[in-house]
Amino acid sequence: MNGAYRDALERVSRVPGVRGALVVLADDGVPVVEELQSDVSGAAIAALAAALFRRTGLAAGSADFGALETLQLEADGGQVLIGGAGELIVVALISDDAQIGRARVEVVRAAQSLRAGPALS
Repeated sequence: MNGAYRDALERVSRVPGVRGALVVLADDGVPVVEELQSDVSGAAIAALAAALFRRTGLAAGSADFGALETLQLEADGGQVLIGGAGELIVVALISDDAQIGRARVEVVRAAQSLRAGPALS
């Protein structure tokens, strides 16, 4: 199963301007697989992304919007894209000069491929 995670991350990481990508346990905020630049803390990004996705999902449900599929956080130095994949999330760190549309497509594709695969045990 680890190979499926790595394949999903490789597609995301190949997009120009992507600084890193992770597959994270959505409830725990623990990285399962990561491909990051050396100056990036995978544990910190995983915890932040899981908390944001979980809480935003609760808010979306309360607003009767349905299940949260993707989340995009914009900051001065770049963006974080998060795609829901059941009990997993796919996270990408995006530079300001990245091809954001292509990165978003790859995050969604990666999440869909993981969602379609076997569940974690």
